[in-house]
Amino acid sequence: MWDRVFQQSQYEVYAEGDTPRGVMAVHRARSSDGANFIALAARDADAAGRLAEAVPRGSTIIHLTDEFPLAVLEPRAQEFHPLPAWLFELVPQDFVDHPDDRVRPLNPGSAGRVAKLWQPAWPAEAYVRRRIEGGPTAAIYEADEPVAWALTHTITDRVGIIGMVHVLEEYRRKGLARSVVSAVSRELQKVGKRPTLHAFVDNVASLSLFSSLGFRKVKRQVWGDAVFQ
Repeated sequence: MWDRVFQQSQYEVYAEGDTPRGVMAVHRARSSDGANFIALAARDADAAGRLAEAVPRGSTIIHLTDEFPLAVLEPRAQEFHPLPAWLFELVPQDFVDHPDDRVRPLNPGSAGRVAKLWQPAWPAEAYVRRRIEGGPTAAIYEADEPVAWALTHTITDRVGIIGMVHVLEEYRRKGLARSVVSAVSRELQKVGKRPTLHAFVDNVASLSLFSSLGFRKVKRQVWGDAVFQ
């Protein structure tokens, strides 16, 4: 929320109350086949409800810092697909490093491949390329093609949010995900950022992976998509 409210000029920001009891950042779709994006943080359901009045119509990606606003947003949606996720953070003293000399930065030319596997329903290639070029990445290659990778979604003045972690199916259960996440975490810590990430509550493999590197659960949040009326 801090990044979207204070550090990115393309977001519209709505606040509830003079001393805000809730804040919502809105990024509107730039094309007819794109999606809006909202991020909402509120202290209570009343504040969330007032902010929800400004939710844009149409296809929208959502990020909620708590689960209770779901009850406010769902009645406004024609389609609603929330995905609860754990927010994790890694403090330096807990880091269980997993160095791997096969790890290299991800080539920007791989943006299309990453986007197709990460968000096949959205035109995400341009976003993925910006993230490859705008933050630390880690990948392991086979015959000059990436088979495992990790990127960052956002880097603020305090944290780096790791995401898009993926290993091709035939290369799984070999420790590659641990290697690439460890590498990105290491790079973030070198520049004074605290590594954070989200893992969906039903993703048993990711929950186990991140815990094995020293990440700790902070709270449950929500990601998802909806079509608002």
